[in-house]
Amino acid sequence: MSTTWREIYRKIVHVALSLLLFAPFYFKLPPPLNPYSYYSLGLFLAAFINSVVVKKDKLTLEINALRDELHRFADSIGDIAKMPISILEEILTDFHSFVEKQLSLLERDYEKREGYVGLLYGIIGATSSLLVDPSHAFYGIVALAVVDVLASMSSLLIWNKGKTMGGEAIAFLSFAIILMSLGVPVLQSILVSAVATLSEYFSPEDNLTVPFFTTIAAFILKLPERHPL
Repeated sequence: MSTTWREIYRKIVHVALSLLLFAPFYFKLPPPLNPYSYYSLGLFLAAFINSVVVKKDKLTLEINALRDELHRFADSIGDIAKMPISILEEILTDFHSFVEKQLSLLERDYEKREGYVGLLYGIIGATSSLLVDPSHAFYGIVALAVVDVLASMSSLLIWNKGKTMGGEAIAFLSFAIILMSLGVPVLQSILVSAVATLSEYFSPEDNLTVPFFTTIAAFILKLPERHPL
């Protein structure tokens, strides 16, 4: 897969996961879930995935060891057990290959060295926003879903570069328009969009800072409150 298509795939997954974060703002979660437990589960899953990536070499060794153990077990009890064990082995192999392929498509270069931190930092940023100010976290999540995606995609597709001022300008204008469409006054929309765009451009990890600082800016500038249901 080419670099361009890999990046497009990453951004599609980014948007899809971001959309899941909107669920508490549009749907009444079934008991015993509430917005905080919902985000906590997301945080746990993201941390679990990150741990799998960090220790994937060890997990590969453990899966291979399990496969060898299944072969020895099948040989010890005869042909009758070989069919179900071979099916289980095939399932394990296919699952492991699928996970490795998806992670290889999603990982950025530094994540290949340090673990898949993008997903983890995104949910940390969103959860922190909800804990700091649940009445304005919605704006931070919108920024998480929109700003990085538009900045990266426009830079890549229009200028064929990873990050450009033109891409940032498109992200800034787009997010400001989205805020205005949500009923935010023009000046406040511009200021909050500027905060989100600067957080994306200068941050070492935009998935962490964009939702958090956007939420803080929305609180300070008194944007219309949008509470989880």
